[in-house]
Amino acid sequence: MSVLPLNLAALDAELGRDPEFVLHARHLTTAIRVLIGQTQSFRIVIRDGALIETDPVVTPFDSYDIQLAGSEEQWEALLSPVPPAFYQDFYPAMLHHGFRVEGDMETIMAYYPVIRRLAEILRAVTNAGASA
Repeated sequence: MSVLPLNLAALDAELGRDPEFVLHARHLTTAIRVLIGQTQSFRIVIRDGALIETDPVVTPFDSYDIQLAGSEEQWEALLSPVPPAFYQDFYPAMLHHGFRVEGDMETIMAYYPVIRRLAEILRAVTNAGASA
């Protein structure tokens, strides 16, 4: 079962209207680069808590503050409707499976609820119809 590539239009719409994501992201200004193996990469740009864009084309020259990166297999497990052990969130996937959460660690820790909610929204968008 392949869930990749992700539907970025659906992700963009969900991020803009998800009340929990919006609440946790207030005051946040950041760019989050998402790397899904060799399959897909994109960047989520947030300024002062507002979603500015989901950029579907990421180059090595695009800046980012936070990077979420893993292989296609790691993303498949993370985004499955019922994730296997230690794939329920980015942090345990990093500790136990080699997933990478990189960048400005101060921002990552201060706004980890945004990152955690992002995982839930990505999972819901991937499994369309599922509620985050």
